[in-house]
Amino acid sequence: MSIVVTNEITVDPARAGEVAAKFEANSLALRERDGFLGFDLCRPTDPADDRWLVVTRWRDEQAYANWRESKGFARSHNEDGAKERPSPRAGGAHSVVRHYDVAFSTEH
Repeated sequence: MSIVVTNEITVDPARAGEVAAKFEANSLALRERDGFLGFDLCRPTDPADDRWLVVTRWRDEQAYANWRESKGFARSHNEDGAKERPSPRAGGAHSVVRHYDVAFSTEH
């Protein structure tokens, strides 16, 4: 079964459009990655919330690990406009990255 990797990042509201555009441009390279299944950039609906959620879906952990170790990953993470500030829910960690096994999935 596939995996989902999430990353909660903090985005300066003044740069929201720029950040979204960079993620969109960088996501095009993901389509070429073996094992890549999908990508979502989730912007908060509360204007006072500056925490965005980056969601990627992968065939398995190895496919994700291959992406993390690639030059494409390094290039796409040089300057994305996000600040790796401590998240209150992360107990002081920079960004909050989590991996999940997909137990069930459906699409509309």
